Amino acid sequence: MDGDLSPLAGRDAASHLLERATATSVALEGVSKSYGGTAAVRDLTLQAGAGELLVLLGPSGCGKTTALRLVAGLESPSSGIVRIGSDVVNDVDPKDRDVAMVFQSYALYPHLSVARNIEFPLRSRHVPAAERTRLVGDVADSLRLSSLLERKPGQLSGGQRQRVALARAIVRRPKVFLMDEPLSNLDAQLRVDMRAELVELHARLGTTILYVTHDQVEAMTMGERVAVLNDGALQQLDVPAAVHDRPANAFVAGFIGSPPMNILRGRLVGEGDALFVAVPGGRLALGDELARAARRRDLDEVQLGVRPEALRIELGAAAVPVAGLLGTIAATVTLVELVGHEQNVACRLAGSQLVWVRAGAGGAPMRTGEPVVLGVTGPVHLFDPRDGARVEP
Repeated sequence: MDGDLSPLAGRDAASHLLERATATSVALEGVSKSYGGTAAVRDLTLQAGAGELLVLLGPSGCGKTTALRLVAGLESPSSGIVRIGSDVVNDVDPKDRDVAMVFQSYALYPHLSVARNIEFPLRSRHVPAAERTRLVGDVADSLRLSSLLERKPGQLSGGQRQRVALARAIVRRPKVFLMDEPLSNLDAQLRVDMRAELVELHARLGTTILYVTHDQVEAMTMGERVAVLNDGALQQLDVPAAVHDRPANAFVAGFIGSPPMNILRGRLVGEGDALFVAVPGGRLALGDELARAARRRDLDEVQLGVRPEALRIELGAAAVPVAGLLGTIAATVTLVELVGHEQNVACRLAGSQLVWVRAGAGGAPMRTGEPVVLGVTGPVHLFDPRDGARVEP
């Protein structure tokens, strides 16, 4: 067990180490990185504002760790500019960039004590012994490590080792923190606790943090803004609520959310002035603004986005009244996943596509293979199947 997992302790004992730092921006300007003929990062432009916690989010292999390593100087860009503050750092050695990196694997020295691990960057900078002792003591108090200073990493839990890695990064007060999936090796409950601690730590330090993760829940709860990457390219950069509510394209829509947005293949059908999207097992009416936007693009087929919480389940195969609904879709229950106060239900449409529905846990029990009708309450989103771009009303 990890012991006390309450928010960061020892606040009053902390010295200037945990006072707000002078914040520094970080920018990538048209940066690309290729390995042979393979592009890992493609024309990436983004900026983390001074003091911002910016999350880089995406699936494995999307280029987010490569982007972090380009900022750290562990990789050199094939093209483009990397800035820390107002300085171009393309040709600056990693040791001179004044950034600190926290890794998924903790990267602690197993033969050194906790105290020696924390003070290692101070020793390499020839900080006097008395000052090293004071700084290590301050950061250890703040991260609840004071009683563990003589232990070796092998004697610590995962959460304790992660705090040691954070302490080692914090102790020299870098301009920028670079965090590469630092919580992915922890169990589920400890990840939740450490998220809260990192957010609180950022608020107290005021330092710029670039944080890489593939966990969209982690990104949406921690990031002041979220940069979604795929195949080396930036898909969307915005505040978490905007990324969730107004995804820039079908990839973002299908990646964000737990379960994520359902993306259905559909065909536009006009009836007088009304416009509908026909999907396997049913159809949905589009509002006037979304219908006009679809007509402006001269689309015949679309990708229809519906969040699981925008669907409701009616048991039985009979059609349900459409009053208050955008439409109904016939489906069959495939899986019922009970998650505390709610349940996620996977339903199979006639065309074999799987659709997720978020339902309350107190409803009528559902069984695999049972026919249902899905009522669509909205809102819905449209994406152009040619490039996946959002159709803006």
